[in-house]
Amino acid sequence: MSKTLSLKTYAKINLTLDVTGKREDGYHNIDSIFEEISVCDTVSVTANDSGLITVSCSVPGIPCDERNIVYKAASIFFEETGIKNPGIHIDIEKNIPSQAGMGGGSTNAAGVFRILDKLFETHLGNEKLCEISVRSGADTPFFIRGGLAHISGIGDIIGPLSPLSEHFIVVAKGTEGVSTPAAYREIDSLENVPHQNTEAILTACRDDDINTLMANALNTFEFTKLPDNIAKIRDIMKIHNTTGTLMTGSGAAVFGIFTDKTKAEAAEKELAALYPFAVLCSNICPERNNFS
Repeated sequence: MSKTLSLKTYAKINLTLDVTGKREDGYHNIDSIFEEISVCDTVSVTANDSGLITVSCSVPGIPCDERNIVYKAASIFFEETGIKNPGIHIDIEKNIPSQAGMGGGSTNAAGVFRILDKLFETHLGNEKLCEISVRSGADTPFFIRGGLAHISGIGDIIGPLSPLSEHFIVVAKGTEGVSTPAAYREIDSLENVPHQNTEAILTACRDDDINTLMANALNTFEFTKLPDNIAKIRDIMKIHNTTGTLMTGSGAAVFGIFTDKTKAEAAEKELAALYPFAVLCSNICPERNNFS
């Protein structure tokens, strides 16, 4: 008999993202503040008796086989727990744009880990889920916990922070994308790249001071060659008096922080008329832990 569980899986933005250096193993160290935002997908997992892992997605062109990170997440879960897969189907209802720097794949993977933990009553808890989920990708453990966090290492060191007071976030993305590997290669070739004042940023987080936080924030990827629409989106955010605007991740989505909802709505309206993705959201994710 089949049983289905669903969970909303929320996106993130990088309130700041400093690429601090390249390691001997080829990976890069980062110093970032991840913030979960209310833009979300819905992931549903149905247990069946097929003995297989199958995947479907509402967006055409998304791989629905072992190339999809949710397939990898399910495989890791069964391997780590020793449970024989009776057969599951994973369905993804997408709202988070792909290749946007918003963690769409990683949050879906985290959702699969959390659903399977509940579906198969393994009671692993967040710490163990974080430990095993990193195998699917460096960002996945953050989405197990969500909220606000100081992220370092290759993205695998998570320092949970108290959430900031509610603020309004406009996120927009044009049609052009950014290649993350190419962007990292370009960063490696740059000289005298500025770095953030991490202590000032962490103090601002502790003081719940979004203005000071954004005044000290940067994104190293913005020093690379970027699609023209990224600068245009940032300019529109500034026209509407954003507290701060940056590209998130390696791109290509751009966010603006607003403390005035009316100004945020005006920015979203202008951006929505120009770009395929523009949304007003917040840092409050009220249904985060509601399985259905």
